[in-house]
Amino acid sequence: MNFKVEPIPAEITSEVRRSMVSPQYRGLAANASVADGYGPCRSCLRVFDQGTDRRISFTYNAFDGLSDLPDPGPVFIHENECEAFEGGIPEDILELPVYLEAFGEDSVIVRRVRMDRSTVNDQLLGLLDRPDVQFVNLRNAEAGCFIARVVRT
Repeated sequence: MNFKVEPIPAEITSEVRRSMVSPQYRGLAANASVADGYGPCRSCLRVFDQGTDRRISFTYNAFDGLSDLPDPGPVFIHENECEAFEGGIPEDILELPVYLEAFGEDSVIVRRVRMDRSTVNDQLLGLLDRPDVQFVNLRNAEAGCFIARVVRT
């Protein structure tokens, strides 16, 4: 495998848990509640146990530091610290409706395809093999929100 999936950086998730404010949008408060949706958590990349897990929702810009393109949107993390995901495609993500969005220079979208759980590794390798692709974002195909970034290793 020549790629890895990167959750939201630990600096962001730790700051949200500590301050209950979006680190990127200081005027926007975060909100904690019992999970009423599957998520997933943007740190451990596991789905929430609906009705049991507590989660924090906050505004996150997936392009911060990559380009001037603002793309703020809601994301969720476990209220309590969880172990940040490391590796390839998480098992829980395979069960979700996901778009693979390939981006090039200045975060211009190059290609968007619906994830096929049986061929997702090949899909990602194919996208990342393109010289005009810098990274791939995983996006929830139902809610439209950012899940994680996929980068070459």
